[in-house]
Amino acid sequence: MANKNIMDIKQLITFAAMFKKSAYILVLALILSVTSCSHFNKLVKSGTPEEKYEAAQKYYTKADYYHALQLYEELIVLYRGNDKIKDIYYNYAYSHYYEKDYILASYHFKYFAKTFSRDEKAEDALYMSAFCKYLLSASYNLDQESTIAAIEEMQIFINQYPESKKIEKANLIIDELRSKILKKDFEIAKLYYQTDYYLAAISALNQHIKDYPSSPYKEECMYLIIKVNYDYATKSVITKQKERFTNAISAYNDYAAKYSTAQHSKEAMKIFRSAQIQVKRIDNKLI
Repeated sequence: MANKNIMDIKQLITFAAMFKKSAYILVLALILSVTSCSHFNKLVKSGTPEEKYEAAQKYYTKADYYHALQLYEELIVLYRGNDKIKDIYYNYAYSHYYEKDYILASYHFKYFAKTFSRDEKAEDALYMSAFCKYLLSASYNLDQESTIAAIEEMQIFINQYPESKKIEKANLIIDELRSKILKKDFEIAKLYYQTDYYLAAISALNQHIKDYPSSPYKEECMYLIIKVNYDYATKSVITKQKERFTNAISAYNDYAAKYSTAQHSKEAMKIFRSAQIQVKRIDNKLI
């Protein structure tokens, strides 16, 4: 029992020491925070433009973009027409970017590229304006207005700086963005089928193939056209069935001419044969 009590006392002493150390660190951190805040407020209220500029650059270098932004906003007005305005505005745009405020970052990068078009940083600024739009691009299952805007912005960059080292990356980004639009378009066509809007599905699938002849979904689109026509025929009135089963057969012939051994070829063949049987059945009834 005595040994246990001694152990408990040691543990309490250790805990107390750790608590004291943690409390000391916390108090020190609070003191430094208050001091820093006080210094910053004093700088904002009564600092000279040069002091604010130097402080903003230091905050930016230390990745304290929150404080840097506040100073840069004031410096943009104070240094308008001064040679330093370029660095101020460029860092201001990047501060928004690092703070993940991509809407404002894109706006200010584009403004920099337009206002200081002859500056060596204009190329990077225009690219970053487009890149921020890329980061704002929504998931494929959402509205793709932001994706279209990102493609347009990146294309502007490519057109303006065709020799840029960033061209390859810009093209890869455009490809990625376009793949979202393709997937969105394809999923909408599929949704029409899944919700039994057969005519809308057939139209949307055909339009996808027409609009995107190199689409990675082309084979599946052509297979689904067969399937949609067949399902549409089975749910139609008898007088319309032959025509619609025949459409499924025709769609299969188009598919087989291009994809005789593709992913959906076996299933497509089954639908084709079933459609042929149904047409013969209807013809026999009419005799």
